[in-house]
Amino acid sequence: MSFLVSMSKPFFASYIEELIVQYARENVESGRWQKTGSLSRSRRDIERLLPRGIDTDNNHFFEMKVPDVNETVGMIWLSLENSSTTSTVFIYDLEIKAEHRRKGYAKIALKEIEDFAATHNIVNIGLHVFSHNDAAQKLYAEMGYETVSVNMVKKIEQTKMS
Repeated sequence: MSFLVSMSKPFFASYIEELIVQYARENVESGRWQKTGSLSRSRRDIERLLPRGIDTDNNHFFEMKVPDVNETVGMIWLSLENSSTTSTVFIYDLEIKAEHRRKGYAKIALKEIEDFAATHNIVNIGLHVFSHNDAAQKLYAEMGYETVSVNMVKKIEQTKMS
């Protein structure tokens, strides 16, 4: 039995609402966004990426389920992205529920994503990780992921105009 199981539409509905909150929180915490308006911005971004929700072409959603227990320990959102020069599975979200972290589930999921990529003739797996998420960066490095670009921001102190 596979660890990654296709996500049902009812599960997707609750998953996407939590993802919107989480994505807004991560962007605020990273300093990319201000808190005001972050939820609506997050919702717009995700709706732009998924105009047909779970049925959006080239997007795949999975629950991570422990075999024999049938308990969901995490969720994954993958997008197949092809260009004239390469093909990539982009991991938009890989989330392990808090109570199930540090048990090796993310490593199992990443290996199954590699198998998924191979069966779809994909040559790259890409993802984004926020700079404050040291644990995820360490995990990805251990699994062979390499940094290909870095976004940087400098915060400018605002002064009051007289």
